[in-house]
Amino acid sequence: MFSSQSFKDGVKHAFGVPALGLGSSMFAFGAFLHSAGFDIYQSFFSTFFTFALPGQFVMAETILAGGTLLNIFLAVLLTNSRLYPMTVNITPLIRNSNVPKWKQYIGAHFIAVTSWFNFFSVQKNIKEDEKFNYFLGLGGFLWANSVVCTVAGYLFSNLVSHEILIALVFINPMYFLVMTVSNLEEKKIICSILVGAILSIFLNDVFPGWSVLIAGVLAGTLGFFIFRKENNE
Repeated sequence: MFSSQSFKDGVKHAFGVPALGLGSSMFAFGAFLHSAGFDIYQSFFSTFFTFALPGQFVMAETILAGGTLLNIFLAVLLTNSRLYPMTVNITPLIRNSNVPKWKQYIGAHFIAVTSWFNFFSVQKNIKEDEKFNYFLGLGGFLWANSVVCTVAGYLFSNLVSHEILIALVFINPMYFLVMTVSNLEEKKIICSILVGAILSIFLNDVFPGWSVLIAGVLAGTLGFFIFRKENNE
């Protein structure tokens, strides 16, 4: 598997801008954990087992706030629930009857926003029986890189200024935003994003803490029903 060309192609895809964007945010996260008093083992395992930066931040902040185990569980569950539709969306594409189930479960661990988005940007050009290995190379490299960058951020946080660390946190979200805009080719996606952006402005006065989430759900739901007929053709 690791010697297959499709796996190597996935690694090559991840190596560069995707790894740099996600790795920079993980570096900043590692520095945050160091400043907050966590040890290096906690920093390592937070990325090794979770691999979802927003959820990792929520987990750390809830622990610092003195939250109970149930508080931490619910907070991380709600934060990382965004990964569920991504998993449902990508699994049928990478599932391969020739790949053992345990390998597919490992591959599911590598599903994150960056790996999901980058895979979908090229998946139409990948042969069906090679998609799993390609995603394993892409997601696996991003995961390993994130673990290394988290530990590096923890160890070398004192060498980087506070302002630069803040900037590093936003590199990956900005990269994701640029990738999203560059791939706005389908009118249903464009309409959903525009409707969501407009709704979030009006809903902010009514639900200031939930406006973005509610606007996203409403816009996505409206887009689904409006373009449902087109999707079935």
